[in-house]
Amino acid sequence: MNDEKEIDLERISLRKDPSIPIVVVREHLIRYVFALDSVVNKDVLDIACASGYGMYLMSYWAKSVSGYDYNQEAIDEASKFNYKCEVCLEVKNLDKIKTLANDKIQKFDVVTCFETLEHLVDPKRLVGLIKEVLNANAVVYFSTPNKLDSIDGNVWHKTAFNVKVMQDVLTRHFSSKNIQIWGMNQWGISDDLEKPYLIVKAKV
Repeated sequence: MNDEKEIDLERISLRKDPSIPIVVVREHLIRYVFALDSVVNKDVLDIACASGYGMYLMSYWAKSVSGYDYNQEAIDEASKFNYKCEVCLEVKNLDKIKTLANDKIQKFDVVTCFETLEHLVDPKRLVGLIKEVLNANAVVYFSTPNKLDSIDGNVWHKTAFNVKVMQDVLTRHFSSKNIQIWGMNQWGISDDLEKPYLIVKAKV
């Protein structure tokens, strides 16, 4: 796979683009649909929000949605949605920021962090920053590729995740009894932890 194609698949958009397979769009949307039960009338943060399609979906039910991405082009595209609640969009470098709070929202009820941790040199640091901006009874959703052999050949990924690595990263900040992990593929979510992706729900 060449670098151009990998970039396409790392950051998707809902615009009509034949270079992005529909199966990849479906994979991304499944994650947000999974989180919808938690966002009703809540202050929601979408970390690495990309072109904003997940924020837009959640905005139909949320009290507010905030979205951060390191890419200005992505934030510019995300700003074009007609969101259904209060919105805050900002460019942030997740490897360098010191807080996830913004001028509008200091604490969040729900955080979504999909296909992001694997891009960071120190994913534990981001999980710690997330924990600092959570309200009581908050919920966080994570997803990563599931590399059973602990090898991730994607040039954009800096950490290879599997269930063991995920548990190690999250239990630094969340009680193990409050962490649920499932497997995921383009057809949905199940208890099969050998599927190509992991999706996680962690409660404060």
